Amino acid sequence: MKKIVASMMAVSVLSVSVYGYSTGERIKDMQMMERAMATIQKGILSNNQPLVIEGVDNLKKSAGSLEVAPKGDMDYGPSYAKQQAANIMQHADKIKSSIEEDRKHTASANYTKILGECISCHNKLRSWK
Repeated sequence: MKKIVASMMAVSVLSVSVYGYSTGERIKDMQMMERAMATIQKGILSNNQPLVIEGVDNLKKSAGSLEVAPKGDMDYGPSYAKQQAANIMQHADKIKSSIEEDRKHTASANYTKILGECISCHNKLRSWK
């Protein structure tokens, strides 16, 4: 029994070191993404272009470093998360360009699309119902 527990601990330590991205780091990135989304929303609602751009930059930074360790050989979670992060970054770029061109409705629509990407990812990876 002790050997099994020791081997399980070794596997979990190796999986963290192989991927180099801990659960704590993922939580930190998720919190940063949440704050960035709040900053974008506040900037759009208060007509504050620099605030929106700050939020977009922070969102792209955290989405760009996001990783998910596979739970098994056939786990598509990591590739799905990477695709969602790429989609988030594309919509973030559209928010930035829209706000710079004074198209607040387009920026707002892309904000909503990002929120949809977040919810889709959480539905799949966290098994939200």
